[in-house]
Amino acid sequence: MNNIGQRIKDLRKKNNLTQEKLADFLGVTYQSVSKWETGTSMPDIGIIVPLARVLQVSADELLGMKPIEQDERKAYFDAEYFEFWKKEHEADLEIARQAVAEYPGDYRYIHWLASNEWYVGYSDKYAGTETETELIHASVKHHKIVLENSTEPELRNSSICGLMWAHIALKQYDEAKKYAQMYPEEPGTSRDELLASCLRGEEAVLLRKKIVKNTLLKLCIAFSNLWEYVPDPDTDAINAEEAVIKTVISDGNYQHFHIILCLLERERAKIAMKNGDADGAMGSLTKAMTYAVEYEKVLARGIEEYTCPVLSGYIEGRSDARKDEWDLIEDMKEYMEKSLFDPLRNREDFLKLLK
Repeated sequence: MNNIGQRIKDLRKKNNLTQEKLADFLGVTYQSVSKWETGTSMPDIGIIVPLARVLQVSADELLGMKPIEQDERKAYFDAEYFEFWKKEHEADLEIARQAVAEYPGDYRYIHWLASNEWYVGYSDKYAGTETETELIHASVKHHKIVLENSTEPELRNSSICGLMWAHIALKQYDEAKKYAQMYPEEPGTSRDELLASCLRGEEAVLLRKKIVKNTLLKLCIAFSNLWEYVPDPDTDAINAEEAVIKTVISDGNYQHFHIILCLLERERAKIAMKNGDADGAMGSLTKAMTYAVEYEKVLARGIEEYTCPVLSGYIEGRSDARKDEWDLIEDMKEYMEKSLFDPLRNREDFLKLLK
């Protein structure tokens, strides 16, 4: 009796579990765990296998016998786990429950259970019923176990999302927002997009406008990659980039996008010079300088304030500290000093721009 109690204690500590945490996994009181470890009592026979699995040993090892080399039951659950997105969730929920009951320390299985609890609870079948509420609360409980204990980033991030959606389903939007803000920014994800799902009213509308503005910026960067870093720029990409900006920001109040429009006109001026079109180049340089001047006004105000229908009401702080790093007007003047523009150097309109 004392031997198994000591093994439980040693293995519990090896797995960084408190008596309370081990008890939670097994659905018993922490006093029961304490009694096992001190030899006051023995675990019931029905709990030996789950206890061994949460301690990450075989039942034979826990009991001091020769380890089992193969676990066909776990192989079965593993196969079901990796297919669970493809299956009908209510049937899969029962398999996940069995997996967690038999392997209570496997955080993948707990995540599997939590995900199915949400899918089934939030389904049309249980909408508005006590079953919906019970399952979603259970999903919250199990996702929290994963988040608080797992060290695997993918599982943790998935449980952060799961907790966010569960709290949205429960109309607990402040809690949902808390988890959305925990989600890490990484390729293919956006914390703002998650956060927008948690908000309501004008706050949600303004955040979605911010997402539109930032997505427009990303699209412009994608277009610029077609013309900025290649020997022969793609004029179709330049035209498309300008068209997208002017379609979204339909009232001409371009704010931050004055920078991008300035760079587009500079590229057009360069192309025009290579094609021997001095007047076309001069027209583009004049437009580019106009955009630079307008952007300096945005910096001077210290805010971007959009007025076009799509972004109306969206305001973003814009520090003029950037002037110390990059003055767009001065940058334009330096750009016009390129030898490419030597044929324009004595033109009155060119000299006027430089002043």
